Formats: sequence, structure tokens, C-alpha cells
Amino acid sequence: MSLLTVKDLGKSFGGVKAVDGISFELKAGELLALIGPNGAGKSTTFNMVNGQLQADRGSIQLAGKELVGLAPRDIWRLGVGRTFQIAETFSSLTVIENVQMALLSHAGQVFSFFQTARTHERTRALELLEQVGMASQADRPCSALAYSDVKRVELAIALANRPRLLLMDEPTAGMAPKERNALMALTKKLVIEQNIAVLFTEHSMDVVFAHADRIIVLARGRLISQGTSNEVRQDFKVQEVYFGSGATFENETVVSDVHAKTATSTPDHADPLLSVQSLCAWYGAAQILYDVNVEVKRGEVVALMGRNGAGKSTTMKALMGLLEKRTGDVQFMGREISKDAAHRIAASGLGYVPEDRRIFTDLTVLENLEVGRQKGRLWPDGSAAPTWTVQQLFALFPNLGEMPRRPGGQMSGGEQQMLTVARSLMGNPYLVLLDEPSEGVAPVIVEQMVQMILALKKQGVSILLSEQNLHFARLVCDRAYVLEKGQIRFSGTMTELDANEHVRQTYLSV
Repeated sequence: MSLLTVKDLGKSFGGVKAVDGISFELKAGELLALIGPNGAGKSTTFNMVNGQLQADRGSIQLAGKELVGLAPRDIWRLGVGRTFQIAETFSSLTVIENVQMALLSHAGQVFSFFQTARTHERTRALELLEQVGMASQADRPCSALAYSDVKRVELAIALANRPRLLLMDEPTAGMAPKERNALMALTKKLVIEQNIAVLFTEHSMDVVFAHADRIIVLARGRLISQGTSNEVRQDFKVQEVYFGSGATFENETVVSDVHAKTATSTPDHADPLLSVQSLCAWYGAAQILYDVNVEVKRGEVVALMGRNGAGKSTTMKALMGLLEKRTGDVQFMGREISKDAAHRIAASGLGYVPEDRRIFTDLTVLENLEVGRQKGRLWPDGSAAPTWTVQQLFALFPNLGEMPRRPGGQMSGGEQQMLTVARSLMGNPYLVLLDEPSEGVAPVIVEQMVQMILALKKQGVSILLSEQNLHFARLVCDRAYVLEKGQIRFSGTMTELDANEHVRQTYLSV
């Protein structure tokens, strides 16, 4: 008998049918992966099951109990737990206090004159932490944990509700390959031992193929395929709309073959466009970067690599003048910019694509692009630098060309990622800072990102990208810097990084 039964589920936003009549079932003790291209309706489906969105039509039943119309808190109390793509914990509390908060909520105890929260069900909290391998770190603040450990704490919080159904929204986002598979192996173990059903969304196909019992695939709001890993992998329609060539998540041979077909030579320009010396940066009183040195030449693609929290995004924010406290020397196009405001740095031709996208949700695609428009530029020798038009960008990103008047708030995460890149290119930058371009997007979109980066490189645009996906970096990058705890631990070509097993295993978990 099925624990979760979804029938003819539908949801529209304006004239867009985000979910259009999908049906599926999920049994206890089963891991069901919900995958599909960006904009397929995965998050909308996920949020309707959780009660964060109300369905326009259809039925969602948990062990025969109708969930449509219930608030998220009522669905939670029926035994539906959830984890989030960006881990949701109280960073100022300790690990065990986070779990105790969940246990307090589960017990319905909001206030008591006779017992402090720190003593509530401490034994049970430790048992939950033991299940996820975090008991030894029970008294550490969550702010001091590695990101993979924060994900484990979030799983313990979800288990505090003794869920029958666990919803996991991109559970391995932001994690290194070994960490991803370790977390999902732990989840599968708990599913079997506690007879829990798990519905999860995921773009890391190695995780899906290794751990899902079944897979359902959505595209444009409709269910287009379902079955085992092998059945879904061999479905031509799924290959066409979601997997692409598979080069972004397949084995080393495939990645090397695609790189050989798409790689372009780097022009030999002696003077770097960007030269960074002894860059230090702080968030409040906490120092994050320590004497970071980076160089990017014209037409070169360089990767900043490292695990989550290593300092990659902080480096980019510091270069763009988005941190209040920073020191060091930053030369861009031969001019010192370390003291400039962010808008002046952007006007000088340094583009920035943040990880959190930051599009204008109430503006259309075309309006978002117009916001980023700047005049054309010249290289120091007087030749014209690459100039972008809306038509060129729609050719580079066909998905955007199909929705020029769609508001940004009605776009999927992958579509918003493409829009953010396109908006930055409308500024005709000499160099683009690209933060985690492959994170949270479908394999076919990742391939489009690869082609986009190679096209920019061919035109002489430089790119400094922050990335955890080593396969992706191999496809597009000439050189890499590896960071750990805000310090450069390795600098060299991608070939040299491939050959350095110690660096890959120690700092990248690959």
C-alpha cells in the first residue's frame, strides 16, 4: 500500500501551467527521486506536498488523509518532515540545541516555568545526533561546522518529528562528491531502518542513480517518464530534455572527450586583466580571507575551487567592493580598484554573477536585461571589446528567447541563473566573476553554461569562476586556485590539479 498518493495535481501561475495533471505514488521504505529540467515543476510539486503552495486541482493523500488545503504546520504534525536546499539551522545555537528546539516543537511545548529548553529531551536529541553521526559535535555551535555537517544536523532536526514521509529539497547542494554520497547513503540506511518514505529533488545525477529506488521525471509541468535508474537513463525523451550528452556528470573519459572537442586556446596576453595581491577580508570581526593572490589574463578562464565555506564567494564579493572591511591590492585593467565602490567597479567593466542570482522578480526578462545595459568598450590597444545585444543573448540562451516578457519571479532557478548571466553580459564586461554557475541547475543547462563560457572565452572575455564541480571546471578552465579556510593552498593548470591527488582529496574531497 502506498504511503503518499498524488493524483491529477495541477498548479498555474497566471497563464503558465507550472504543474499539469501529474500523478505518482510512494511507498514506505522507498526513496523516490523527482528530477527534470529547470522550470519542469519540481519545486512547485514539492511545495504543494509540503503545503507551502495550494494546488489548483488534484489530490495529495498521506496514508489516506487529504493534505490539500492544510497548512504546512498541520502537514508537519501528520508526520511529514522536510530539509531545504540551503540548510536551515540556528547558527547561534549549538548542534544539540537545534535538535532540542525541534523536539520542543514536536511536543508542543513553547513555554514552561519549570524546565529550561537546554534540558528538554537531551537524551533523545543525542540519540538523533548519533543516528546522523554528529553526537561527538553536539556542543559545538552550528556556525562552526563544515557545510556537510550542517546538512547532517538538518537531517537530525527533520527526524525529530518522527516523520513517516521526508521531503528533501536538493539535499546535496553545495557539497563535495564524497560528502554527497555519504549523506545519501546515510539517508537510505535510515529509510530502511525506520521504514520512512523519502521524496527528494536533485540535480546531481551520480546521487540519483546511486541511491534512488525509482525516479520520476517532469518536463514543462508534465510527467514524461518514471522507472528505475536504468529505465530512465535509456529514455530518449529524458536524454533530450534533461540529460543532454551527459558529459557534465559522467565518467572521466566522457569529460575528457568533450573537453577535447570544445576547448579553445588561450590568447597570449602578457599583462593580466586582474591582479590581486594580499587580499584580506572580514565579516564583522571574523577574518575570512588571508593574503589571497589571484591573476587572470585576457581570454582566460580561471577557477576558484574549494569546499563550501572555503572563501570562494567571499573573494568575489571582496573584488566587487561588496564587503565593508577588506585590505590588499586589486588591479583591474591597469587601475587600482580596491577602494572603489561596487557601482564604480561594475562601470569599469568587471561583471558579477552572484550565486543567489538577485534578479528583479517583478521585471520581465527584457526589462532585467535593460537594467544591465552599458555602452561598448575598447581594449587598451583601441580594438573593440565584445559587445552584446539582446538578440545575441537570446541566441546564446534560447530558453530566455522563448520568454522575453515573463516576470523574473515566474522563472525556475536555472532560468534565473541564465538571466543573471545575460544581464551581466549586457554590461559588456572585460571580465566576469561567475559564482557557482553549475550549482542547482539541470545537466542540460550546465552544458549550455559550458558552451556559453567557451563562447565568451573565444571572443576574448575573461572569466573567474567559483566552482565545486571539478568535472565542470575541467571542461572550461585553463587554471585553478584551490582555497581552504580563506587561504590559497594550490595554484596551477587544470592538468596539474588533475595530477595532484593530495590536493584533490584533501581540499576538494574528490
